[in-house]
Amino acid sequence: MTTANLLPEVFFNKSNQLAREKAFYYCRPRDKKWVEMTWRKYQEEVCLLAGWLQSKGVKKGDKVALLSANRPEWLISDIAIMSIGAISIPVYATSSEADITYILDHSEAKLLLVDTLERAAPAAKAKLEGILVFDKPGDSAKEPFSAPIFDISDAHKAKDTAIEKPVDLDQEDIATIIYTSGTTGKPKGVIHTHGNFVAMVPTVFDVLKQEGGAVDRFFSFLPLSHVAERILVQVGSIVTGSEVAFARNIDTLAEDLVRCRPTILLCVPRLWEKIYEKINNGLLTASPVKKAVFGLAKALGQVRIEGTRINRKHDETLRAKVSDILVGNKLKKRLGLDACRMLVTGAAPTRPEVMKFFGTFGMLIREVYGLTENLCLGVLNDYDESVIGSCGKVFMGNEIKIADDDEIMFRAPWMFKGYYKMPEETAKVLDKDGWFGTGDLGKLDNEGRLSIVGRKKELLKTSGGKYVAPVPIEDSLKAISVVQDAMIIGDNQKYCVALVSLDAEVVADKSPESFKQELSQHLEDVNRPLASFESIKRIGVMKESFSVESGSLTPTLKVKRKVVTEQQESFINQIYSSDDELVIFDEKATG
Repeated sequence: MTTANLLPEVFFNKSNQLAREKAFYYCRPRDKKWVEMTWRKYQEEVCLLAGWLQSKGVKKGDKVALLSANRPEWLISDIAIMSIGAISIPVYATSSEADITYILDHSEAKLLLVDTLERAAPAAKAKLEGILVFDKPGDSAKEPFSAPIFDISDAHKAKDTAIEKPVDLDQEDIATIIYTSGTTGKPKGVIHTHGNFVAMVPTVFDVLKQEGGAVDRFFSFLPLSHVAERILVQVGSIVTGSEVAFARNIDTLAEDLVRCRPTILLCVPRLWEKIYEKINNGLLTASPVKKAVFGLAKALGQVRIEGTRINRKHDETLRAKVSDILVGNKLKKRLGLDACRMLVTGAAPTRPEVMKFFGTFGMLIREVYGLTENLCLGVLNDYDESVIGSCGKVFMGNEIKIADDDEIMFRAPWMFKGYYKMPEETAKVLDKDGWFGTGDLGKLDNEGRLSIVGRKKELLKTSGGKYVAPVPIEDSLKAISVVQDAMIIGDNQKYCVALVSLDAEVVADKSPESFKQELSQHLEDVNRPLASFESIKRIGVMKESFSVESGSLTPTLKVKRKVVTEQQESFINQIYSSDDELVIFDEKATG
């Protein structure tokens, strides 16, 4: 196959067609000004960087690591690396020193591209031939590094080495190795070829296409090193010729959303939940008139909800239109979502009441489910209808089946080629017929919609020999605003208990007795539908929430169960030895 269908060539064709159109909208780091970049400039930057990489000895098949927050240079670098046939190795900007070192060594990365030299500190002693920094570092900052340091101005000056087009590539050539976030051990390098990208481009276009060729504006704030954000924002913008707006950081997210007004937004459940909780907390102190208007709008907007289904077909009803006039339109504008035509969420289930709340006001959130191994193109809820509790139906070109043990299996032409240097691990999940075992347990309804019911590796086994699926119970525990994190403990124990952390903002407005009573009542509600062996006998309230910094969360905010169990061992023992239903962390008791 020629390079004409490969992603670098698609990019060059698109940037030539849209030379004067906007490609990026972002806050420039050096002077904090919001600026635009055209597709022509985007291509020029790619050509300069690609040529500079070649001048530093990077050849087809060499690995180049990319460690940066979301910004135009991330996308520029990724395309530049692939355009010369090198292999892109994205690394989470929030990765631990151990993970960064491991990924650089395991992948045999030749060069590292990084936004700031401070972020590259864990790589100071890594076996690299050079580090390119997007923001010019001071001379003193370079001292600890064993590899030579360059900054982006070096690439900008190298006009004589700039490429004019991508090198000749084949579908079987490796485009990228994406390392998983490592919930159960060392990160695994997921191999994707240029052919994988070719195969999934029509599917991405099918999901994102608009009538009349209208242009979208993506909003990038989730890590581009995560496959979902990378496929949606990078591939989606290239194949549709759309613009990408970048958030400055997570702290400015609300302000940046209002400024950027995206038309497509990929978010995570916790953010939707935070917005929902903030609105509800604000209503507590609202005037009687505002409460009444909000209540009326909510009641009218519920015409969009039919049981577990949120449906756009009711948007044109009188009730929905009045609801939008009273509250919905104002709420969307206040959140920066008034131009948004597609809201997508993934990584974990979103609480039903949150989905219904936004759906009531005309914001239909579509759950998606996929993995690094299948480029996150597993299943997605429909554009016109979202079914709560379901991740949706398979993407065009994808296949799904449920194995005898309820494991979710996918097969697609864009499936990964294996784990880098880990043939035994590959053989465990990828069979000879191309079916990939996700490790998640699920079921399909009679319309082909997938629901996830648990995870094989996360099943707990009590000392009585009973298996417990913790994820659905944890989701139930997190269904009240006071609970931020929840994790079930029960392996080799007589019964299950729960570790939880509390939301500081919510707890600040409650007395200790109030939130204790709320937790106790909630535990009763959670346990009611559960079998005796899977019910939660006690709740332990941790001192601190889970975090990436503490090592209890992966960069994609998944809980590292083994790490938490080890970190909280003393407290877990305290919970099991207590006679109280609710156990508050006590430094003295845990030693």
